[in-house]
Amino acid sequence: MTEDRAPFESLKTFSGLIHRQPLFIKDRMDVDSYHLSFLNKQGEKLNDDAEVPSFIEQLPSILPAISDRQKALLSIPESWQYALENSQKSALSLTLDLGQNSSHDTSKNSHFGFAVHADNVKDDDHSDTLLIDLKHHDSTSFTEHLPYWRQNHKVLCATNVNSFDQFTFCSSQALDLLQGHFYTKPLEDSNKVASPSVQTLMELLVKLQDPDFEAEDLANIINQDVSLSYKLLRLMNSAFFGLPREINSTKQAIVMLGQSKIKTWASLLSLSGIDDKPSELRVVAMTRARMCELLAKYYKGQADMFFAAGLFSALDALLDKPINTIISKLPLSPELSEALLNKSGPAGHALHDVLSYEKGDWVAIEASRIPVEILARTYLDAINWAKELNVQLKD
Repeated sequence: MTEDRAPFESLKTFSGLIHRQPLFIKDRMDVDSYHLSFLNKQGEKLNDDAEVPSFIEQLPSILPAISDRQKALLSIPESWQYALENSQKSALSLTLDLGQNSSHDTSKNSHFGFAVHADNVKDDDHSDTLLIDLKHHDSTSFTEHLPYWRQNHKVLCATNVNSFDQFTFCSSQALDLLQGHFYTKPLEDSNKVASPSVQTLMELLVKLQDPDFEAEDLANIINQDVSLSYKLLRLMNSAFFGLPREINSTKQAIVMLGQSKIKTWASLLSLSGIDDKPSELRVVAMTRARMCELLAKYYKGQADMFFAAGLFSALDALLDKPINTIISKLPLSPELSEALLNKSGPAGHALHDVLSYEKGDWVAIEASRIPVEILARTYLDAINWAKELNVQLKD
């Protein structure tokens, strides 16, 4: 274990669940920061007197391993707050979700979370941030109370924004941040015409998945897209891959890594070029792919195929089409198709675990055949891996 890796590894010793969700800036759909929740094994909030983990004082140095943002919102028990206040100094700006803190008047705000900056944790009637859970507010009450909320809080963040109807509503309100799974779902617009770039992408994906292509044919397909071949070689030769010798051609990359891996990586790089979607959707696709790949050994499956299942599970949101429509046009193996369409077979079961963890469906996680401890660790490894890869792709 390298010295810079040690703090992150200590995070994986946590006995409960850790869940990460992006906080989007409403008007730009850029990720402002990440919300990290520390929960027990059942996905419930920790007791306020929960035992303080050994990694808490290192948390500011750990967070960059799973976030490339300079700030984070943390949902932690009160017992952790003192240790965090005395943790290592860093450039990170931390905000603590105080939940139902007794110092606040919760009679009117029973479904809100209050958050204050970590360097100013104290009893205060006016917290910096108000987390408004849409599960408990209809549009009428939301609009009615909005002026009061704005008057008493600097930042308003809507949570559980899980549909495009909710997203559309929130976009029309005086909010600052949005949190939810709306961006991982395809737009429900049957009249939307695929752009020429999307049509070209689909044609490329079809070719990349053709099982009859030889190595030379595959190399020619990739080389026809100058941008793709450049990105692929740059990535293969980066520190992220750490290959023992430099790769100078697509054909050489195929010979060294195999057709299956190159097809998947070329597909990932092609999908990452979609520019009319939040960049966080690319991170989601990569995280799903990596977590599925890591679960392959527990489901006794082929890692490359599991990786592809996770990656292609985001195609519906990326292309704004139903997954069955997309799959019908791709020459995928029956096992991969079944995994994507029905979540059946070993790869499908792994994908179901991954999607359940992503959505915070802790009942489904508890019912998985894979122990919750393993799922929690693979999730952390996956978001760390995706973060490092995303940094590489943005360079």
